[in-house]
Amino acid sequence: MRSFLQRHSLLVGALLMFLCTWTIDLSNSGVLPFRVPFAVTLTLGWGFFVVSVAMTWATLGQAATATFLKRLLIWRVGWRWWLAALLLLPALQGAALLLTSWLTGLPVDFSAPMIRAVVPLDAPLLALAAPWLIFEILANGEEWGWRGYILPRLQAKHSALVSSLIVGVLWSVWHLPKFLGTGLNSDRSFLWFTVALLALSVLFTWLYNNTRGSILLVMLFHATQNTAGMFLPVKFAAAGGLDQNVLVLLIVAAAVTVTVAAGAQNLSRTAERQIQHPT
Repeated sequence: MRSFLQRHSLLVGALLMFLCTWTIDLSNSGVLPFRVPFAVTLTLGWGFFVVSVAMTWATLGQAATATFLKRLLIWRVGWRWWLAALLLLPALQGAALLLTSWLTGLPVDFSAPMIRAVVPLDAPLLALAAPWLIFEILANGEEWGWRGYILPRLQAKHSALVSSLIVGVLWSVWHLPKFLGTGLNSDRSFLWFTVALLALSVLFTWLYNNTRGSILLVMLFHATQNTAGMFLPVKFAAAGGLDQNVLVLLIVAAAVTVTVAAGAQNLSRTAERQIQHPT
């Protein structure tokens, strides 16, 4: 059994991640005839952590598992990468709103961000930002799977760019239940969403490889993206979701810039791509 898992660690790991998490998403989208309690939904992403740790232990042993877990403690990566993790994605989201406002001549409505509906507290937005960011880090374990487990195994065989695009496809497909039935994204374009995740995956790999495979930094990167989405306007005044299309184009432009500047092989001029061989 161990030999089989070692030979197929990437495929088995990915399938188990989907199996452990899709049941929750499909139920909450109304596809399955039952609903999962909200408290369980909050732990959805940690199925990635459980599978990643279990598969690393089963295929590579205790020492490799300890090394894998220590990636959460990699924080001495240089201030530029901390700034990138904290500010890049919120800056792109804010720029998309301002650019849309300029293109349409319509003002941006900041009066009703999504956070007000989720956290019904009469508190200043700035006072809620840091607690929500911490919550996003603690509640979302996706990066243990996408960048911690799957990406290094792909990078052992492919360039950083190709590996990023493969992860982007998996990442997009994993979100598919959210576009079905009454899912959170049922009113959005899955095609545009996929394009965005392909480009985002390149940015995540760029950050991951340049921080020596820091799970902490990519978790923070993911959390700042989600937090900005909660605090910036949910819908723009212009009809048709133009701001979302502009945002996708900005993310694609950022990914292309990173690829050209850093190189497709490693997505870094100074660091090798992070790899993990199955045995």
